[in-house]
Amino acid sequence: MAIASQTLSQLQAAGSAVNAAGLALQQELQAHSHALMEQMAMQPFGPEVDGAYQQMRQVARLVHEMNSLEQQLKAIYLDAAQKVQAEVPVLPALPSVTRRRRVQDASVVSSPELIEDAKVVSKGEGKRKPSKRPATVKPSAVVDKPKLANSELLLKALKKILRKQAKAVGHVEMAKVSGLPRGSIGASIKKLVETNKLVVESNGFFKLV
Repeated sequence: MAIASQTLSQLQAAGSAVNAAGLALQQELQAHSHALMEQMAMQPFGPEVDGAYQQMRQVARLVHEMNSLEQQLKAIYLDAAQKVQAEVPVLPALPSVTRRRRVQDASVVSSPELIEDAKVVSKGEGKRKPSKRPATVKPSAVVDKPKLANSELLLKALKKILRKQAKAVGHVEMAKVSGLPRGSIGASIKKLVETNKLVVESNGFFKLV
């Protein structure tokens, strides 16, 4: 079953939101850690130390759960990227050039104004000296260049798009720059990730290795 590109964009937005929440929780964890260290410096055996420690443990558990959620969203995004529905443009049918020429030739032959009487040519007039044809120049052999795989074409396109930076890139832009169909972008992304040439961060950003 194909997945719409809009759904993939929403998954990417969800990853960005989860990443932002994870960063906020990490800052909270650092703040509780500093508070615990201050309490231990002032009153190592006071009841406030136990309270600060319990609060820090709760925040640390939330940070761990948020990291797990980021990894799950990353796996979902990569799986959905392989099932994005390719948009196939519908082109209007073009008239056949052969049929159009055939109709024009038929109209010329059927026109009585263009039909001329046959002219009798004498035996001597019909002979002409054969013209010398120019020597045919054989085209030089063309060496076919090895065709690059889809993942390599996508990698070249991402180098132009990202320019050594991490940012979110849509499948439409990747397909436009690489020349690949949108239906093969997801599989090419997975191939680059498996070969450690590309990293898809939890917020949906792409980064070249």
